[in-house]
Amino acid sequence: MDFNTPLFLFLFLPVTLLVYLVAAPRGRIIVAGVASLLFYAWGQPVYLPLLLGLLLLTYFLAEKGNPRKLWAGVLLNVGALVFFKAAVTYWFDIPYPLGLSYVTFTALAYLVDVYRGRVEAERDLLTFAAYLLFFPRLLAGPITRYGTQRDALAQPRVPLEHFTTGIRRFILGLAKKALLADTLARIVTPAFSLATPQFTPRVAWIVLLAYALQLYFDFSGYTDMALGLGGMMGYALPENFNAPYLARSIGDFWRRWHITLSNWFRDYVFYPLERRRLKILGQPLNILLVFLLTGLWHGLTLPFVIWGLIHGLALIFENTRPGRWLKTAPPPLQHLYALTIILLGWVFFRSPDVPFALAFLQRLAGWTGGLTPLPFGETNPLPLIEPTVWLALAVGVVFAFPVGGRVTGWVADRWRGNPWGAVMVQGVYDGVLFLLLITSIAAMVSGQFAPGIYGGF
Repeated sequence: MDFNTPLFLFLFLPVTLLVYLVAAPRGRIIVAGVASLLFYAWGQPVYLPLLLGLLLLTYFLAEKGNPRKLWAGVLLNVGALVFFKAAVTYWFDIPYPLGLSYVTFTALAYLVDVYRGRVEAERDLLTFAAYLLFFPRLLAGPITRYGTQRDALAQPRVPLEHFTTGIRRFILGLAKKALLADTLARIVTPAFSLATPQFTPRVAWIVLLAYALQLYFDFSGYTDMALGLGGMMGYALPENFNAPYLARSIGDFWRRWHITLSNWFRDYVFYPLERRRLKILGQPLNILLVFLLTGLWHGLTLPFVIWGLIHGLALIFENTRPGRWLKTAPPPLQHLYALTIILLGWVFFRSPDVPFALAFLQRLAGWTGGLTPLPFGETNPLPLIEPTVWLALAVGVVFAFPVGGRVTGWVADRWRGNPWGAVMVQGVYDGVLFLLLITSIAAMVSGQFAPGIYGGF
């Protein structure tokens, strides 16, 4: 089951919320846990035993200061993650277990925090199940820490303001996914499904821009829906994005993109490595290792490894003297540098293999050699791009940078001191959200189902 399906929107979500809101605090924990298991079983029942096994093993192995149990828990969670990534990529024609990467990383953070004494181990299995398998963040995060969710788990409360804000956030995320990301996918998917990039340099640049926006709105849209669902149920999930394409460096990018993943690698991999830093090439080596693991977290393939190393090498460069000089350069130059590295990385991130990525880069550089016209049936809809895709590109650029958010914020600030004006602005905003909801549902019903990109990682 996915958030962007009629089954979820018109059956699972309203029933779950109704039962959850009328339940007592203890009952809400039970409802959250049962709903999460039902949510997963509805989508991938074959992997439900795997999920329950990881839940029970993590629950029983969490113990303060016990290295044997810590390492057993770490090895079991990492082993499950690596096994299924390798099995899906190289061995078997099976689907990847939904949410496995997020469940295992959440479990690893919990085990380490309990071992270090940062949090007390949760002794109530139902509460722990509601935490580890919480369905709003099960598919694509964000990755949460037990310490930040403990109070909400102990006494789930849903203030009306949080509930209504959650609804607005969910609708916004649904619109990002259904109206922008899925529309842009109409040219991205066929372009990267070709055996080689048989399109002109102009089309290559359009496809790359479309993919950069598709990935952002798909992933941030799912995060918005997760945060909205969390708000409706009384849980404040952490933000995962902060206008990443405004970054002035790769370090800045990772403070804005998939924030909970970068924080996870910083706290549980980079900092421990730094405490044992080698005297020669210590920090650069640690940075490369972190980004190598970041690439492998997305998939056990060479393109993901190269993508991770591109970011790692860029971050190492930024810590050198020329890199530090770049921080004093004019902001447009800093943005140009960051976007160049980011877009270069996205080519490898999306390409099916390295030869395709290298050929795609040649197209971006203007090379037209070996360009053989293919039948339109093989390249459809390229090179003819329909108006809705152009509209999604234009709107995506506006809201990714994010001009649209600043305009709406400016309007809201102007009317903040006027009670009637504030009501009017909120009414207009909610009216726009209602139209977005209707349009998003229409797009979902009329189009093919498109799962979230990061649900496959």
